[in-house]
Amino acid sequence: MTGISFKYFLFEFRKIWTIPVIIISGIIFFFSLLITFLPLIFGAYSAEGPIQEINVSMILSSAFSILVPLMSFMFGAGIISNDIKSHWLRTVMSRPVTKADYLLTKIITASTAIFIILILCGTIPVIILSFLTPNKVVFDIVHFISIHALYLGETLTYISIAALFSCWTPGFMNVFILGIWMLVDMISSSVINNYFWDNGIALVISDFFFPSGFKEAASVIISNGDFPVEKIMWGLSSLFGFLSLALLGFSFIQVDKGIE
Repeated sequence: MTGISFKYFLFEFRKIWTIPVIIISGIIFFFSLLITFLPLIFGAYSAEGPIQEINVSMILSSAFSILVPLMSFMFGAGIISNDIKSHWLRTVMSRPVTKADYLLTKIITASTAIFIILILCGTIPVIILSFLTPNKVVFDIVHFISIHALYLGETLTYISIAALFSCWTPGFMNVFILGIWMLVDMISSSVINNYFWDNGIALVISDFFFPSGFKEAASVIISNGDFPVEKIMWGLSSLFGFLSLALLGFSFIQVDKGIE
C-alpha cells in the first residue's frame, strides 16, 4: 500500500463510521453482552447448571459465523457504487492513486472495521466471561489465534464478493444479491446433505457453490481434527479468486460515469 493509499485508508476508515453504523454497532455490542453474561447472572454457569465448561474457541467460532455475514452486509453495502454515484471515485482517481490501490483500500478498510467489531462484540466479552465463570474453561492459544485469522479471511472474502457485485449494481443491490446467494447455498446444502449425500456431483456442487473454506477450517480446528490444509487452501483460492474478479470488474468502470 502506497503512502497516498494509506492516507486514504485512514480517511475512509473515519468516513465509514457514520452515525447509523455507530448506532447499529452499539446495539449489536449491547446484545452481545446480554447473550454472553445473562447465563452467568441466572446461574447457568455453575456446577449444577446446564453449561459445564466454557470452550473459548468454540464460542468465538459460533459468534463470528453470525457476525461476519451481518457486518459484511452493513459495511459492504454499495461499497463501490456509492462512490461512483456521488462522484467521490472521480475525486480519488484525480490524484495519483491507482484503481488497484483504491479497491484494495476499500476492501481492507471495511474488513478492518468488521474485525474490530468482532473483537469488541465477541472476543472481549468471552475473555471476560472466562475469568468470571466458575466452570472449567477450555482455552487453546493456537486455536484462539487460528479462529481469528480464519474469520478475518472469511471477512475479506465476503467484502471482496460485495465489491465485485458493487462494480455492476447500484446502491445496496450488491449485498441483496450476496444475501440471496447465501440463502440459496444454505437451502441447497441442506437438501444435498439430506437427500443427495451419496451423489459425488452434488457434493462437488455444494462445495463450490459458495466459498466457505475458512469457516469449514475453523470447524475442523475446534473439533480437534487434523490441520485443515485443504480447507484453508480452498479458502485462500476463493479469496484471491474473488479479489481478482473484483479488480477485473473495477478495471472496466469508467470513472466519469455513475451507476444509476
